[in-house]
Amino acid sequence: MKKEKHEIVAEYVECIATASASTANLGPGYDVFGLGLDVLEDIVSIKIERKTIANKNNVKIIMRGDLGKHIPNDLDSNSAGKVAKKIISDYDLYNYNCLIEIRKNIPPGYGMGSSAASAVATAVSLNAIFGLNIDDTKLLDYSAEGELASAGVKHFDNVAGSFFGNFVIVKTHPKLEFIRIESPNNLSMVICVPLIQVPKMKTEFSRKVIPQQVPLEKMVHNVANACSVVAGFYTKDIEMICNGINDCIIEPARKKLIPGYEKIKERSLEEGAMAFTISGAGPSTVAFLDSSKKLLRISEVMEEEYEKINIKCKTFISKPGSGSKIISLK
Repeated sequence: MKKEKHEIVAEYVECIATASASTANLGPGYDVFGLGLDVLEDIVSIKIERKTIANKNNVKIIMRGDLGKHIPNDLDSNSAGKVAKKIISDYDLYNYNCLIEIRKNIPPGYGMGSSAASAVATAVSLNAIFGLNIDDTKLLDYSAEGELASAGVKHFDNVAGSFFGNFVIVKTHPKLEFIRIESPNNLSMVICVPLIQVPKMKTEFSRKVIPQQVPLEKMVHNVANACSVVAGFYTKDIEMICNGINDCIIEPARKKLIPGYEKIKERSLEEGAMAFTISGAGPSTVAFLDSSKKLLRISEVMEEEYEKINIKCKTFISKPGSGSKIISLK
């Protein structure tokens, strides 16, 4: 069903928006928990030009930056493209040429919400340009369209963290809902990205290794820990959050895809990390702390352990992020 048609007065409009990296799951919160980060962001510029004849082939994507070279620019294989295609169709915006330029700064395929960030920035930009007044829940839903390009299925944890920032709980049944909770001020993280080859459609691949059935005992374990994470964010209790970042279902299945995972986790915890888990679908990992004092040491430990197995890595020190932003609209 087509929505009300929207028009812009100007012949040419440009919007620039940013959306940051994110980490998802936080241990037991598979497909439910998202956390925005304040490190690394994709920058999306959308240029809209009015045309006299409607044309459904009206969207073009240009990828910028070294990381952008690895991402296809056809609409159905690009997360921003899928979002633009859906919004343009729903709002009958075919009387405009749409040029999307993406400055890719978040490494794709490493569990830091790269596809989600480009999708989110595209959704908020189109909403702003055309004055669509899409509510936050629907914008979240549009953003998740982009995950079809990398995961083969809509999922909302990374897009929620990237869109809203801070800690977000996403419910999808019986309807899509979200709960955003401010993070404790002193919550700090070290994200480690091992520079290993990842398969195409890596997120879809990593979802396939997850068991489809689990014992009731394991489910109870994860539900209890997920409750601890939520209560910790609500009460700003970092120790409670970290005590809940303990997963007996997803982590055991996915850690086999990450070289050296057990040793890096062990060393990080020995050096003062309060919790350690896989970031999203991996292979990035994330260590949680309640201060900045030990962040550099844990970064060094991660690099040391990967060096022992001849793998290069990058580490990023992060706090919870504040969500997507419109930088300019003119």
